Amino acid sequence: MTTKLTAITLALAMVSSSSLATSPATALRCVVQAPARAMVGQPVLLRFTVTNTGPTPLQVLRWNTPFEGAWFAPFVEVKRDGKALPFQGPMIKRAEPSAENYLRFDAGQSIDAELDLALPFDLSKPGHYRVQPRLRLIDVFVDTGSEAKAPRARSEHQGADLACPAVEFKLASPKG
Repeated sequence: MTTKLTAITLALAMVSSSSLATSPATALRCVVQAPARAMVGQPVLLRFTVTNTGPTPLQVLRWNTPFEGAWFAPFVEVKRDGKALPFQGPMIKRAEPSAENYLRFDAGQSIDAELDLALPFDLSKPGHYRVQPRLRLIDVFVDTGSEAKAPRARSEHQGADLACPAVEFKLASPKG
């Protein structure tokens, strides 16, 4: 009876501790900035800032994030006056990642990326725009410096959603 009780207690402790285990991505904080007002026909630059608030370095696969330096996936949802706009940018298929596809975030480090929202979305009409980031990190892991190295095979990827608050701006017609 004592052995059974000990086994059950141990099993519950293991389940409890595994459910409390957090993804390395929980150490990442995201902020997005947009101009409060922009003009139709002009670039609308979004600045994404991600900070590693944790005590250890992290490796993040850049794919489908602003850190690729271009729009290769719809990692934001855009609405004009409450109506969703379709993503009109490229979408690509990929082979296995290389080490260059990963970005290292040292503990406490912030990294910025800036992209023009007018490239993959139709911003040709004035209105009230709301941009909600939908960042899904395909692979993120603690960089121990010895055993965990990028690149990792797809079978080893550990994805996570990165919460970023929405931003809003007004798009106005050019005067004249």
